[in-house]
Amino acid sequence: MARGIAGALAALSLLAPALAAAAAEGEHHAPSWSLTILGFVNFAIFLFVIRRYAWPLVSSYLVERREEIVRALEAARRAQAEAEELRAEFDARMRTLESEAEHTREEFLAIARLEADKILEQARRAAERIRNDAQLVASQEVAQARTQLQREVGDLIAQRAASLIQREITPDDQRRLIREFVGEMRESSQ
Repeated sequence: MARGIAGALAALSLLAPALAAAAAEGEHHAPSWSLTILGFVNFAIFLFVIRRYAWPLVSSYLVERREEIVRALEAARRAQAEAEELRAEFDARMRTLESEAEHTREEFLAIARLEADKILEQARRAAERIRNDAQLVASQEVAQARTQLQREVGDLIAQRAASLIQREITPDDQRRLIREFVGEMRESSQ
């Protein structure tokens, strides 16, 4: 409402000198002192109205605007400082990124070497177990083969001996052998 009053007064104060000038144009007389004084009074009223009603609004607007600008500048300074900190962090991170990548690569290589060593150790143990199992199986098979061979040889010797005895022993030799065997049995039983 105060703005409306101030605007109306400002319009009236601007119109009064214009009306006076229009009236003066019709007459080509020299300006009168009363019109000059009326112009000064009109200007003084205009200044008073501006000072009383418009200036506080303009002043408060300018103060608020100044505070907004100060806040905006402060926010811009903070944002710029944060941006500079972020850029410094980014630059530092970029400088250390290559060394971190190298370090990470070395870690991965070390892990890969450890895993390779584990796998080789497991393979060595598995090969050792397979070798031991193969030796055990081979020695068992050799032992079975020996036992079977000894049986076969024993059977063959017994067959040859039996055929040899049947062919070479006479009935007198048989009686003599039976007597010796019976004699040995008696001696061993006593």
